[in-house]
Amino acid sequence: MASNGVKKQNYHIGYKEDTLKNMELRNATTCLGYLLPTLESLPSTFTLLDVGCGPGSITFDIARRFPKAKIIGVDLGKEVIERNNANIQTYAPDTNIEFRAGNVLEPESFLSPEEMSGNYFDVVHEHATLICIPNNIEVLRIMKKLAKQDGGIVACREGDTHSQILWPACPESAELQERIYEMNGLDTQTGRKLLSKALEVGFKRDQITASASVLSNITAPERELYAGSMITMLADETSQYRRAAAKFGYTEEQVEVLRNNMRRMIAADDGWRLCICTEIICRLGE
Repeated sequence: MASNGVKKQNYHIGYKEDTLKNMELRNATTCLGYLLPTLESLPSTFTLLDVGCGPGSITFDIARRFPKAKIIGVDLGKEVIERNNANIQTYAPDTNIEFRAGNVLEPESFLSPEEMSGNYFDVVHEHATLICIPNNIEVLRIMKKLAKQDGGIVACREGDTHSQILWPACPESAELQERIYEMNGLDTQTGRKLLSKALEVGFKRDQITASASVLSNITAPERELYAGSMITMLADETSQYRRAAAKFGYTEEQVEVLRNNMRRMIAADDGWRLCICTEIICRLGE
């Protein structure tokens, strides 16, 4: 158990290379349209904490756009953090970026006392991280404490996986996904509840700017990355998806249906994946 009583969780889709490549489709252009104007309005030396940074594609892109800013990306996966730090000179040379391994529910595991003071980070950001953590209201509460209490910003973009559309239709895949989320104590409706959670942790409604957009895999390369990563997980006997399928009593024939769903999506000229994302920018001290 974490020291705050919240059970630590492994990332349910893992850190396999195929999964990381799929996540690398995410960057400032595709995922931060709601936040970029705000970042551009800040002093060039602003400080930003990227919570649950994963392979760092968004984090690297922020650093490239704002090379004088102090950018820290944190993730629970030590291997992905090592990978990110090794790639700084390739993806974000001459910037002020670093990556740290740590549990956001225990910020002392990766932040200094100064960084935890509530007077250090101009922006505390997360993208599709809350949906991967049970009792994620605690994460949002910690993000609020870490942002500067006078003028700091908490920014979130969350997928509402329950809204996800796959075409050609893949009802069997949607059912397994829902069951895996439920098994791990996760909420596929996190996106639609994002504004409610911000109010629950103490932001006033007039401190919050809310918006929405769509996360998509539409082009052939995008479908290949998304569906290919799912095929890899379903072929890997050690992956949580495959172990969950076994736990739920899926036969090999049923697993093959899931793989065929993804193959069909890759091949379909009319195929796509769409997921509603909600977005909030919360300003402290106003």
